[in-house]
Amino acid sequence: MSNSDTHTIGVIIGSTRPVRIGPQLAEQVANRISALDPRAEVEVIDLREVDLPFLDEPKMPALGDYQHDHTKRWAQQVDRLDGVVLLTPQYNGGIPAPLKNAIDTIYAERNGLPTLVVSYGGRGGQMAADALKHVFLVTQSDAVADNVALTIPRDGYGPDGQLLDPAGVVGSHGADLDRGLGELLTKVEGREPATADA
Repeated sequence: MSNSDTHTIGVIIGSTRPVRIGPQLAEQVANRISALDPRAEVEVIDLREVDLPFLDEPKMPALGDYQHDHTKRWAQQVDRLDGVVLLTPQYNGGIPAPLKNAIDTIYAERNGLPTLVVSYGGRGGQMAADALKHVFLVTQSDAVADNVALTIPRDGYGPDGQLLDPAGVVGSHGADLDRGLGELLTKVEGREPATADA
């Protein structure tokens, strides 16, 4: 966790596809966090760059006895966060496999972590958000009750598959997003600080 003067909020990009809009949306979400709370240090985390193998630890993550350096790095990266926004599209009624893998690779580092789901897609990605609610019950994440769903219109994409106006897309859901982020930041403020060198 960060010191008492600042807190670190991670914005995790859940899609690793070659053509994706997650980075565009993450930038906009990060900007809104900074506008809502000047004390927040926002870290955009791209799972494509984290590049975790699929569940290659020999022991259960709940034991916390990580053997591989990539797992230890990921655990440390999550452990230093005071709160997290999971930015996820909906794939076949669920979440992307790399996002589920990132969640499943570690355990204790997510316990009690304030978490907000921001889903997106043609219909807002609500089924992906619903799937994560069940996951959070097991990981004991301190999730904001209501997710934020960003509906992306079909004509919102350019020929390269990127959003023509990412600020406009996010801005059109600004009230919902600010509510969700506000609840997340309230949870972060109420979280007990970690002990030194924990």
